[in-house]
Amino acid sequence: MLRVGNYLFKRADTTQEFEQIHRLNHRTFVEEIPQHHSTDSGLLVDKFHHKNSYLVVLREERVVGMVSAHDEPPFSVADRLPDPAILTRPGIRPLEVRLLAIEPGERNSTMFFGLIWSLYEYANKNDYTHLFISGVADRVPLYERLGLVPLGPAVPCGNAAFVPMVLPIGQLPERVQHLKRMWEEHLGKLSPVKAEPICLLPGPVTVSCAVREAFGEPPIYHRGPEFIRRFMATRKLLGDIVGGRDVAVLNGSGTLANETIAATLAAGQRQSKGACGAGVLLINGEFGERLARQATRFGLTPRLLTWSWGAAWDLDQIDAALATEPRGSWVWGVHQESSTGVINDMPGLVRIARKHGVRVCVDCISSLGAVTLDLSQVFLASGATGKSLGSYAGAALIFADRAALAGLDRTAIPSYLDLRAALESDGPCYTFPSPILAALETALQEYATPRKAQASYARYHELGVRVRQTLRRLDLAPLAAEENSCPVVTTFSPPGEDSSESFVNRCRLFGYAIGGESAYLSRRRFVQIATMGPVHWDMVARLFDKLETWLAKRAFLAAI
Repeated sequence: MLRVGNYLFKRADTTQEFEQIHRLNHRTFVEEIPQHHSTDSGLLVDKFHHKNSYLVVLREERVVGMVSAHDEPPFSVADRLPDPAILTRPGIRPLEVRLLAIEPGERNSTMFFGLIWSLYEYANKNDYTHLFISGVADRVPLYERLGLVPLGPAVPCGNAAFVPMVLPIGQLPERVQHLKRMWEEHLGKLSPVKAEPICLLPGPVTVSCAVREAFGEPPIYHRGPEFIRRFMATRKLLGDIVGGRDVAVLNGSGTLANETIAATLAAGQRQSKGACGAGVLLINGEFGERLARQATRFGLTPRLLTWSWGAAWDLDQIDAALATEPRGSWVWGVHQESSTGVINDMPGLVRIARKHGVRVCVDCISSLGAVTLDLSQVFLASGATGKSLGSYAGAALIFADRAALAGLDRTAIPSYLDLRAALESDGPCYTFPSPILAALETALQEYATPRKAQASYARYHELGVRVRQTLRRLDLAPLAAEENSCPVVTTFSPPGEDSSESFVNRCRLFGYAIGGESAYLSRRRFVQIATMGPVHWDMVARLFDKLETWLAKRAFLAAI
C-alpha cells in the first residue's frame, strides 16, 4: 500500500473494488478498445479473474486505474506467441500481465508510472523472472520505451490487434532505470505506508480499507437520531442474516455475549427453582471449556459432555444426555470451535433438542459470517464483530426471541447483562462508540443481500479447502478431520519438534502473522492459520511457497 498525493496504490481486496475493476474494464476494453462485446450489466469480468492479482489506484475510494497479473497456466499470450515453449523454458518463472486500464481523465505520469512501478516491484518481490504481455498494436512504441521486447507480429482479436512482448526482470533500459530511481527518491520523501505483516490471525482479523476508513470517521453522539437509526438498521440486518432473530448489540467482546447468555440462563434457573433441570454443556475445545467456567461463575451446575480436541460433537451421546433432562432444560455449546478448527453439527443438535423439549444455546462467535446460519430455532446465540464478519472487535452480539424472555425475572441480573432490556431498547442501553458501529455497517455490506452473503460463504469455503489441501501436501496435517473442518480456522502442529513460538516467529519473518502464541495453543504445540475477513488465496500462497522452500531445505540439511 502506497499513498502518493491523492492516489493510493494497493492490492484490490474488497467486493466494491472488484466491481469497480470490472466496470473500468468494460469502459476500456469494450467502449474504448473494441476487444469484447458489450454487456447489459456494464461489467467485464476477465476470464482469468479467479486467478488474477489486481494492483489498483484509488482516488477518493474510486478505482481509477488497475493492472492485473497471474502466474498460472494457461496463459493467453501463448496463443499469440510464435513459440509458446518460451513460457516453460528452464529458469523462467513467468508473470502474465493481462489488463492495464486507466480512466481517461486520470492518465498522467504519476498514475501510469506508479502502476508500472507497483507491478515491477510485485514481480521482483515474488521472484518472477519475466513479464509477458499482449500489447495493443498501436501502443507498441510506448511499451518498448519501458523495456518490453516484441516476440512476434501483431495478432488480430476482435477489432483490435495485439503484439506478444516480454520484459526480463532486472533488465530495464537505462532511461527507465533512471525514472525508477527518481520515482523511488520521490517515494522516500513521501514516507510511504509502512508494510505490515499479512494478518492470518483469528483476531484481530484482516479488515478491508473501506472498513478502516469507516472506523476513522468522526464520532457521532450515541443518543442522537442518526446514530439510533443506523444502530437499529444494523440490528435488523444482523437478525436477517441468521434467519430472523431479535439482536442485542453491546459494547464489548464475544466473551461479554456469552456472559449475558450465562446470566440469562441463571436467572431462568433461579426462577424455576431447578424444575427445568441443570442443563448440559458441550466441550470439545478451549472455548467450550470457557463456557463451562462462565457457567460456573453464574451458579450454573450443568452436566458436562466432553470430547478430545479435534473431535466433533457425538450426537448420539448428546441425545442420551438430553433424554435425562426435564423439558425446558437447556444445552449449550460452541458451533465453530476455533481453538481446533472443528465445526460442530448445530442443525443436528437443534433436531435432538427439539425432540426432548430442550432449549439450545450456541456460541457462534467465529461462525457468524463464515457459514450460513439458521438460528430461528435457537433460544440464545452469541456473536462478535471482530471475527468472520471482517470488522473490528468491540461489539458483542446476542441473538434471541424477545417474546421468549417476556416473563424472565431480571432483578438479580447485572444491568449491563440485562438481555431483555437491550432487546427492548431503541438504540444502545449504554454508551456505544460510533466508530465500531460505522466499521460494522461497512463490513455488513458483504452480507446485505442473500446473493452477497452466499458469495462470502462460498469464498470462505473455497479458501479453507485450499489452505487445508496445501497443508496436507506439506505434511502439516490439520487437527480436524476434513468432514468436520471449519472454513476460516485451521489448526495444526508445527513440523518436527518445533515449538509453536518458533514456528510463529518463522512465519513472521516470511511476512505473516499466524496464531500460536495463546497459551491454550502453545502448551499443546498447536498453531493456526485463520482466513477471516477479506483474505484471498493470493495473499496466502506466498506463505506456503516460503514454507515449502524452507521445509525442503530443512529436509536436505537433515539428510546430509
